[in-house]
Amino acid sequence: MTDEDSRARPATPLRARRWTGAGTPRRNGSSPYRLAFRLVGIPVLAVAGVIIYRGVREHLVLPACDSDTAKQTLTQVLKELKLEPTRYAPIKTISSSKDKVVCNAIMPLPDGGNVVADYSFYWQGSKATMRYSIHRQAAQSPAITPPSP
Repeated sequence: MTDEDSRARPATPLRARRWTGAGTPRRNGSSPYRLAFRLVGIPVLAVAGVIIYRGVREHLVLPACDSDTAKQTLTQVLKELKLEPTRYAPIKTISSSKDKVVCNAIMPLPDGGNVVADYSFYWQGSKATMRYSIHRQAAQSPAITPPSP
């Protein structure tokens, strides 16, 4: 054998060598860092994911009829029309799909009348838009009673 042949072949067969793989546990102090990452890092990543999802959600899903976003938008519209109901309930969902949400609300006014709001949310491009129809119902007069004698 030549000198080059002995360099090409290992001195001991592969099955007899000691295996030093990456899966063996290290004992040089990296374990506390892994533990710290698991205890702190994973919950921080989960909270960050939820915050990001909430920010992106309004661009992916139309608001529900009784959601805070829908109520704030309806409040702004009614203030522009100088109508301020005593409460914003009951709000009903007429129909709901991925592309359109149709709602109805009959809200009482301080003078005894009602505000009837029919509104819907739909996509206009990548932005959610609201279309509404609002009218006022006069207060119902009490039943006519004959004068007492």
